[in-house]
Amino acid sequence: MIEQSQQKRSYIKVPPSKKKALIHKVFQNGLQIKQAAQQLQLKYATAKTIILLYRSKVVRKKLIFSTNKPCLILPLDNKKTNVKIVSLVAGKLQNQK
Repeated sequence: MIEQSQQKRSYIKVPPSKKKALIHKVFQNGLQIKQAAQQLQLKYATAKTIILLYRSKVVRKKLIFSTNKPCLILPLDNKKTNVKIVSLVAGKLQNQK
């Protein structure tokens, strides 16, 4: 049998404040994951995992719309417009009016 001479690596949790700062730098400020990780003194693999999990759980979540009607195409001459544009940036609604 092969002996395991290596010690297990210790696991250190990343504080929620650093996670929020990383997410803000990547999605709001547009930094690359590697640059944001260096600024926050995180390992790249850790930062990448945090971003990938955030994308899968928050950014790419399914939106529930209040209507089942499909999108329609209206002519530009139509003066009456009742259009509501929904935009997500980093999983947060933008320009709600």
